[in-house]
Amino acid sequence: MPVLLYIHGFNSSESSYKAQLLIETVSELNKERTVLSPRLSWQPSVAIKQLEDIIQDNLSKGVTLIGSSLGGFYASYLAEKYQLKAILINPAVEAPILLQNHLGKQLNPYTDEEYELTQAHMLELESLVVKQPTESLYWLMVQEGDEVLDYRAALKAYPQPHKLTHEKGGNHRFEGFDQYLNEILVFAGIADN
Repeated sequence: MPVLLYIHGFNSSESSYKAQLLIETVSELNKERTVLSPRLSWQPSVAIKQLEDIIQDNLSKGVTLIGSSLGGFYASYLAEKYQLKAILINPAVEAPILLQNHLGKQLNPYTDEEYELTQAHMLELESLVVKQPTESLYWLMVQEGDEVLDYRAALKAYPQPHKLTHEKGGNHRFEGFDQYLNEILVFAGIADN
């Protein structure tokens, strides 16, 4: 059975709202363990290594990535490296620039982890930038009401994705995400049409 690897965003956790909805949905379908939602390190290079290990352990089953915000940025890098399908939800396509505003001491409100984000971490993010995405791999989901990111950056980075969900209104969490659960599982090969 294929797996869907959920990649959480900056200062989030494996218990994010979207991850939990996906896990609950596959449980109801008696397809437990088809959604993986790991707690990722705040350090980009360590988070990528964690994700690469999970992908390599599951490649024979088939892996689809789903990433929100910074998780979408990571998903894009990994999709290109392993040629995997990826769903990008309000992705932070300009992460190395955006996170400049967060340099210094951080507290993850979900895990209570304290750490310091430095310029060295921005360089780690810079090394993950995908300059020419293979657009046929992606389902891009953006909402214009995103209060954290400019949705137009994602549309510019992925002008012709395989699938596009572009909605007016909404927010950074992606309002109405629950409406897409079945479609996401079909895209990942976990559920039938």
